[in-house]
Amino acid sequence: MYKSGMLIYNGNAGQKEVKKTLSQIIGPITLAIPSLLLLKTEKPGDAERFCRQHGEQMDIVIVMGGDGTVHECVNGLAALETRPVVSILPAGTCNDFARALGLPLNSKQAAELIAADSIERAVDIVKSNDRYFDNFWGTGLIAEASQNIDEQTKGTFGKLSYYVSAIKSLSDQDRFTFTLKMEDQKSEKEAVMILILNGGFIGTTEFPVSTIEIDDGLLDVLIVREAGFVLLKEILTAKTTMTWEENQTSIEHFQTASLTIELSSPRLVDLDGEHYKGKIHKIELLRKHLRVLVPNITADEAEKTN
Repeated sequence: MYKSGMLIYNGNAGQKEVKKTLSQIIGPITLAIPSLLLLKTEKPGDAERFCRQHGEQMDIVIVMGGDGTVHECVNGLAALETRPVVSILPAGTCNDFARALGLPLNSKQAAELIAADSIERAVDIVKSNDRYFDNFWGTGLIAEASQNIDEQTKGTFGKLSYYVSAIKSLSDQDRFTFTLKMEDQKSEKEAVMILILNGGFIGTTEFPVSTIEIDDGLLDVLIVREAGFVLLKEILTAKTTMTWEENQTSIEHFQTASLTIELSSPRLVDLDGEHYKGKIHKIELLRKHLRVLVPNITADEAEKTN
């Protein structure tokens, strides 16, 4: 189906495991893609550079890594005029974007989709100033929590490290003011966290908001006015999306395709787990901007997996 492809993998991951995985997937992939370019990242920015340099010449780009590697590749591909299909082989701690897409979380099984019965799904990507994100944008509590995560702890305990960090951040709630602009509307607000969701998973946990869809042309915006252990408990223990949405008392929730957030002062911002700093953020959803390989499952099969 694809004549040319590029496989990008994280060179900073555990080398023994990477070599084992590559040995398992290279054979089946090369049978499906006659011309395959294999590229290893050695430093931050490599994956993005590879995609910018070679993306338009490829039919498919295969990304083997975690959310950070996927984020880099999205930023390398999103600005291209001609964008290849993307195949994600999850190999990180959380793999949140892969979860949102319903992909197998095993790299070998995900690789089998390339030659198996898969379909191309057009998904939304979001532009924030001159950067892009696929899963979420956050500032305040979420950015502080993710910055405080110890990488060794993250690798050992996975999503638990996010929760521990979040609990530590909650002890010192940093309120901030900002201006929200949407179309002709402008309002001054105060919050401890702003979260903009395209995908529905953060730290492997599915966020309990029923309207989140990765291809509906809308972002789900959550403005947290108050924070504390009650909020954390609501988010992490919500049994159903409806229960959480009915009981939420300290979160403003709405949907939009574009907005501008002007913070009172430059703050740390988290895009898919990668950190940036800024004051004014113009955010615009790009409808069905990337095509991604996903399993071709029937409605009955989808029901069985839920």
